[in-house]
Amino acid sequence: MRLTKLDRPTRWHRVPLWLLGILTGTVIFPALLFAECTSETGGKTASAVFTLHLSSSCTEAEREARAIPAKDLMQALAAGKGIDLAGVVIQGDLVLDELPAQKVAAVQGLSLEDRRVLEGLNDEEVHVIRGPFVIKHSRVKGQILNRLKRGFLLMTGPVVLVQSSFEGLVDLSRTVFLGVVDGSNARFEKESYFVQDRFTQGAMFSDTRFGPHARFHRSMFNGPAIFPGADFPGLTEFLEVVFEQDANFARTAFHMGTGFSGAQCRGKCDFSATQFEREAFFLFARFERAVTFASARFNSQADFSDASFKEADDLTKATFARPPVMMRTARVVSAVPAGPEAGPFSQVVTISLFVAAVGILLYILKAK
Repeated sequence: MRLTKLDRPTRWHRVPLWLLGILTGTVIFPALLFAECTSETGGKTASAVFTLHLSSSCTEAEREARAIPAKDLMQALAAGKGIDLAGVVIQGDLVLDELPAQKVAAVQGLSLEDRRVLEGLNDEEVHVIRGPFVIKHSRVKGQILNRLKRGFLLMTGPVVLVQSSFEGLVDLSRTVFLGVVDGSNARFEKESYFVQDRFTQGAMFSDTRFGPHARFHRSMFNGPAIFPGADFPGLTEFLEVVFEQDANFARTAFHMGTGFSGAQCRGKCDFSATQFEREAFFLFARFERAVTFASARFNSQADFSDASFKEADDLTKATFARPPVMMRTARVVSAVPAGPEAGPFSQVVTISLFVAAVGILLYILKAK
């Protein structure tokens, strides 16, 4: 079949949209020059993961218009699906303790390594979230709650909360994370609780901003604990926490009272350039490996009473507004850190003695 002249394809499709408008005299609206708000769903993985990715070109109004009801996510989780969300708005509360419960021994699909991690919990009931729990570049307008007083929430896949804003309470207490946890650059507007948790692959909270109260009380980090650049504007609790591997709190800012009492650092702990604006408590803390406080600033009282340092520390390289409390503190080094007021006073005494000695020497020379 022969194409007529009108049927034949032209070359106009190769001309840029803005230039086509000029050549044809057509008005091209600016909005058409930019990518539209597009979405991506799970495709082949839809049966296992609830997926929705909104493109970065979406406006806030478009994200609000496509907000995901929390009940839809709860239905997916209850059906055994994971969630993978990016650039979305979540409306409503995720009450994770309402998921079906079962005995640990009855949980299917766990590897031998995961089974070993869960040893000792076989008689406990767990509420299981299978697969990933990913909320990236998103805004959660409700709460995320686990209100269990007995048993645990078990998350089998990675938990990713990067660059997301959580406007309500986040309580993931009594949770066992079998995958890595990444909350880097997240923002918690309200309280965030991670009490009695187990981070089997470690956790990352780099440059994360926490809310008025952050609790990691009695949690265990089996992998690295990474908090550099994190900001804690409210009361902060790392009481009785166990760091099995290295813990990094470099450049972290604690603005209110902070507790590391009873904490165990079994790997290297890094508090270099960390800011403690209010009271900091390290009572009965155990540092089994090297720990650094170089360039750290304690702007209020620091209490290391009954703490134990198995290797040499560098507390003398930190700045203390007041001499730290070191009652019954076991340390390898003997140098005692002091507050800034001791430094200038010592210098004044030294200079005064030097001037007096010079004066006496001149008097003796003149007497001869």
